[in-house]
Amino acid sequence: MNSNNRMKKILGIGLLTLATFSAFSQMSAETEKLLKEQRELDSNSDTLWIVGGLANINFSQVYLSNWAGGGQNAISTQGILSLFANYSKGNSSWDNSIDLAYGVIKQGEAKSVPWFKNDDRIELNSKVGKKASEKWYYSGLVNFRTQFNYGYNKVGDTVQISNFMAPGYSIVALGMDYKPSEHFTFFVAPVTSKMTFVTDDYLSGIGAFGLDSGDVFRSELGGYVKLGLLKKAPLKMEGVIFKTNLTLFSNYSNGPENIDVTWETLTNIKLNKYMTISLSTYLIYDHDVDIARYNSDGSERYYQDSQGDNVLGSDGSFVQVKGPVMQFKEAWSVGFAYKF
Repeated sequence: MNSNNRMKKILGIGLLTLATFSAFSQMSAETEKLLKEQRELDSNSDTLWIVGGLANINFSQVYLSNWAGGGQNAISTQGILSLFANYSKGNSSWDNSIDLAYGVIKQGEAKSVPWFKNDDRIELNSKVGKKASEKWYYSGLVNFRTQFNYGYNKVGDTVQISNFMAPGYSIVALGMDYKPSEHFTFFVAPVTSKMTFVTDDYLSGIGAFGLDSGDVFRSELGGYVKLGLLKKAPLKMEGVIFKTNLTLFSNYSNGPENIDVTWETLTNIKLNKYMTISLSTYLIYDHDVDIARYNSDGSERYYQDSQGDNVLGSDGSFVQVKGPVMQFKEAWSVGFAYKF
C-alpha cells in the first residue's frame, strides 16, 4: 500500500472515529436523567467498588470449492477479555483494568500450514487519585504492555521479531487527572518514567526496539498525556458502546519533538443477548523502533546508491531499509460476547 492510500485510510478511520464520538455525545435526556440518579445514589455511599468486564470470542471462515477466481480457504479466531475494578471512597479513587487479546489465522487446506497469530496483547493499567477540586485529581498512573508469545513477520519465517517481554513497556507517571464525567478522563503527567524491556536473548543481542545491542532494558524520562473515553449510545441505540484511548509520550533529553503515540478504538454493536459486531483499530508510532520495509510485492526493500544499485553491508549482504514508521491495525469481527 503506497503512502497516499495509507494516509487516506487513516484519515477515513479518523473521520469515522470523530463521527462516532459526535453521535454518541448526543445523549438523550432520559439517559442523562438515569446517570444523574445513579450518581446521587453513589454519593450516598462511603465506599464504592465497581467491578465488571467483557469477554469476546470471534470467528471467521472462508471456504472455496472449484472457485474460478482463485483464492485460499481461511479460518481465524480471536479472544478478547477486558476486566476492570474501580474503587472510590470519599475524595480518593483507584481505577484498575486489564485487557487481554489473542488471535490466530490459518490459510490453505494442507495440514502442514501453520496457524499464524494476528493479535497478541497484554495490557494492565492502575491509577490512584486524590480529589483536588470538583473535577481535578492529584494522580499517579502505572501502565504495562507486552504480548503472550513469539511473533514472526510472515508465515514460514523461523526468526522471531518479538516475544513475551520483548518488547515490554512500563509507564510510571505523576500528574493531574481531569474527570468532568464518568465517561471521560484527561491525564497530564510532567514527571514520567518509561522503560522498555527486551528479555529475549536473540532480540536483545541484535539491539531490537531501540535498545543497544546486549541491553535488556532502557529508561526514559519525559512527559505523558492520556485521554480516555467510554461512551454508551442513547437508549434508542442501546447496545452500542464506543471506547478509545490516546497516549502521548515525549522524551525530555532525546528528541522531545519525536512523540510516541498509541491510539486504540473499539466499537461494539450488540445484535442480541450474546452476538456482537466489533470494529477495532490500533495505531502505534515509536520513534525508537525501526521497522523493516517491504515492496508492494512483499520482497525486501534495500538501500540503493546513486547508480540505483543495492548497497552492500559489512557482511556482504544487501542492507534492508529500516526506520520508524506508523504501525496500524484494523479488525472487523462478528462473535459471541458476554458482559459481566
